[in-house]
Amino acid sequence: MIGAVIVLGSTAAAQGAMAGPAPGAIVSVPCNTPALVSAVSDASSGQKLQLAFGCTYVLTAPLPDIDTNLTIVGFGANLERSGAEDTPSFTILTVGAANLNLIEVNFYNGGEGFGDDGDSYSTAGAIVNDGGNVSVLGGTFGGNASDEYGGAIYNESGTLALNSTYFEYNGAQLGGAIYNTATMTMRSSHFVYNEAEWGGAIYNENTATVIGTTFTHSEAQFGGALYSDDQAALSSVTIQDNEASLGGGIYNDDDLTVASSNITGNQADVGGGIYNDNENVTLTRTRVTGNVPNNCVPLNTIAGCSG
Repeated sequence: MIGAVIVLGSTAAAQGAMAGPAPGAIVSVPCNTPALVSAVSDASSGQKLQLAFGCTYVLTAPLPDIDTNLTIVGFGANLERSGAEDTPSFTILTVGAANLNLIEVNFYNGGEGFGDDGDSYSTAGAIVNDGGNVSVLGGTFGGNASDEYGGAIYNESGTLALNSTYFEYNGAQLGGAIYNTATMTMRSSHFVYNEAEWGGAIYNENTATVIGTTFTHSEAQFGGALYSDDQAALSSVTIQDNEASLGGGIYNDDDLTVASSNITGNQADVGGGIYNDNENVTLTRTRVTGNVPNNCVPLNTIAGCSG
């Protein structure tokens, strides 16, 4: 009987050892890519993955789709698509109907890679949100690119919230850094040297709220910093030194409100600061000055903007 008890106890221990981490557990991910892929694939709802401090996880294929509630704490770790010549184009992370929290995670070279001559790729390089609730705190998105929708992030459906996030050298046809067709809220973030055909930094096609964010040195044909084709509300933003053919700072094609902001030093062929396509623009305590060749177009049609 004693032997039977020992056997049963050993079996239970073995089963416990084989079981995955409990829901809500903290899982430390060592600095190697197979360990990261396994941790994401095996994650259960509510878990927190802690990446290795400063590690670069080099990817030759996308990470498993996120379809369960998950937090990833990066500690400054990098998720980077390999720069090897034969690496295919892909989105680093796709989110389904789940809540994903990203904290201090950096995304590099996703999609087809900024300036690469590799395979054509139509969707965002770093993150595609397909119905989830994605929250990003900190981190840098750099060198991500696609031929169409959002160089770094495509918020296709669901919600996207960004805070203290940095976007540099991302590119796409629509939204050099972000293409939004759902609901997006952004605070205290920075965009620099992004480029697109429409919306050098952001292309908005649904609802976007942007607070305390800076846009500099981005360029496009239409909307050097922002192209908005739906509802956009900006507050305490700085849009400076961006370039476009139409709308060096902003190209507006729907309802735009801008409060307590500065739109200065942008350049375009027409509408250096704001190009308004016969839609609604409301400026409150906002300076639109020093843009080339003019601040707002059509001239003298936007209250609070002249020249």
